[in-house]
Amino acid sequence: MPTRNFNQMIQTPTKLLPAVLIVDDVAENLWLLEAIINKLNVRLIQANSGVEALEKTRKQELALAILDVRMPDMNGYELAMKLNKASRFGTIPVIFITAGIIDEKNLHVAYDAGAIDYINKPFKSHVLLSKIKIFLEIYKQKKTIQNDADKLKIAAQKLEMQNDELAQAIIEANKAFVMEEQISKKYTELYDFAPSGYFTLSVSGEILAVNLAGSQMLGTERAHLIRSTFGFFVSNDTFPVFNDFLQKIFTSTNKHHCKLTIASKGHKPVYAYLTGLCSENRKECLITMVDITDSKLAEDALEVSREKYKTMLNASPDGILLIDLKGIIREVSEIGLELLGFEEKAELTGKHYSRFMPPEERNTTSEIIEKTMSEGIAQNIEVRIKRKNTDILLSEISSTLIQGTDGTPDSLMITVRDISQRKKLEKTQIHADRMASLGEMASGIAHEINQPLNTMSMVMDNILFESSREENMKNEYLKKKSNKIFENITRIRNIIDHVRAFSRNADDYIATNFDVNASIQNAVSMISEQFKHLAIDLRLLLDENKPPIVGNTFKFEQVILNLLGNAKDALQEKGKIQPEFQDQFIEVKSYHENQFFVVEVTDNGTGISEQDIEHIMLPFYTTKDTGKGTGLGLSISYQIIKEMNGSIEILDNIYHGTTFKIILMIQNKE
Repeated sequence: MPTRNFNQMIQTPTKLLPAVLIVDDVAENLWLLEAIINKLNVRLIQANSGVEALEKTRKQELALAILDVRMPDMNGYELAMKLNKASRFGTIPVIFITAGIIDEKNLHVAYDAGAIDYINKPFKSHVLLSKIKIFLEIYKQKKTIQNDADKLKIAAQKLEMQNDELAQAIIEANKAFVMEEQISKKYTELYDFAPSGYFTLSVSGEILAVNLAGSQMLGTERAHLIRSTFGFFVSNDTFPVFNDFLQKIFTSTNKHHCKLTIASKGHKPVYAYLTGLCSENRKECLITMVDITDSKLAEDALEVSREKYKTMLNASPDGILLIDLKGIIREVSEIGLELLGFEEKAELTGKHYSRFMPPEERNTTSEIIEKTMSEGIAQNIEVRIKRKNTDILLSEISSTLIQGTDGTPDSLMITVRDISQRKKLEKTQIHADRMASLGEMASGIAHEINQPLNTMSMVMDNILFESSREENMKNEYLKKKSNKIFENITRIRNIIDHVRAFSRNADDYIATNFDVNASIQNAVSMISEQFKHLAIDLRLLLDENKPPIVGNTFKFEQVILNLLGNAKDALQEKGKIQPEFQDQFIEVKSYHENQFFVVEVTDNGTGISEQDIEHIMLPFYTTKDTGKGTGLGLSISYQIIKEMNGSIEILDNIYHGTTFKIILMIQNKE
């Protein structure tokens, strides 16, 4: 039988130091990072721009990337996404470094880009070193697992080859029992040069014959082995296995196998794989022994790596599930069990993940799986999960593709984060902001109501005056004046009803199609009189071709009112700075832009400085004087538009005012 050469089959990869990428457009910052990281045993790749970083890391495996957030041409978030998209070695851990404020919005953007940590400048070198060491250790564990898996695969291939040799040897051995002396002599020569150990044993386990490899495995000269008992060399813990193996050989015509530990005196233990077959005379048997020590050690090392991996899983503050490509749960962390309401892993493992998804969420989870399979990662997607007791858990899911050593998809790691408290806080903030908006609009609402009241008062005065002049007033006159009164009463009722609906907690409303233009007009109706009183020209340029938009009309009004209120404050601030400033205007415009519907709120006020524009959407960040703003308005508006699958952009010119651009996805008509 032809023999395969393992040296031809296996190519040992060149060992390289783990590569760490550092990117910063400021040379001094790169020098500082280099001085810190050079203390570690790593291969450092430096770049002062996103383009240079992509060029230098092409086809390279990165253990870690440390990126500055604010850089010209391509910021850190964009670079992180491009690096991960181009990577053939799985997701690259990213540490972002910035001089900006670390907040929830920046965290969302960073984690969408693949961040695993976020550090603010100035930082302490020992803190950065500690974080880098942690992720280098994780990278080292990952490579160890991969290498151990490769070793196990090689050992399995070696074992398979040896089994082939074993089968051939057994065939030859059976022939040897019936061959003549000359053929037996030739066989004995081959027998001695075989790489596996061969033994001829009696029914009692006595060694009748042994080849050179067999004597070497037992650590004893061949002459001293003849007539000794094979069981003497078997470790105590595996001796019962050997006894059972020997009995099966002599009571059956089939081949039998077992694994033993050979513990000969003065030698290291040998892990052996034995195959036995009885001779035709039923008095002897041929045993073939293969040394599988390397394979066993690799298997033990892999088991240790698995245990470390499980420890890392359970150390995560989020729930982690490992599912195979068929959607079957194979592993779950302790936090994952707790989040789903289970006590034992056996209740979850072996089950399909879809049974924990409400019917309305199954399309979303299917899209997450598809995105993970195609892009390697899907992050921070809100999904409702059904717990064991049928309660619903509000969660945020991230999914990562795990690849085998050959680069093919192997399984998925699902991270589940409980966001119930966060969602409650967001709802509370939204309602509180709505109440604050109503408080700020109180004077405007008073104007709105006072105008129809003044009109009604004037009509009544006119009727009384006419009645004093004429005893019999004409019915047509009375009807005309009465209609005027009822029109204004209806106007007051509409204003009150709308304010009542706007102030109600919107948690019980479901997302439906609503008229964006009507929502804008309702918001404007509550503050238009106030703006007239302040001599602000409020212009509406609304596209009459209204598309279907899904969301909550009252929440959208809250966004418009917030933007109008901020625009009003910017105009008044500019009036204080420039007393000659007279032409105040706010323009609300809606229009189509490809598959989107856009609403722009533009003012010619003070504008937003470059320093503030990066942080203006963050919670509790305000540019207004103390006591004049909560700092929540724009943050809540951002959350509301995000819930509608939309976005908000700021187009700023500090000399000509500000434009807030709301971009909404147009729903396909059924």
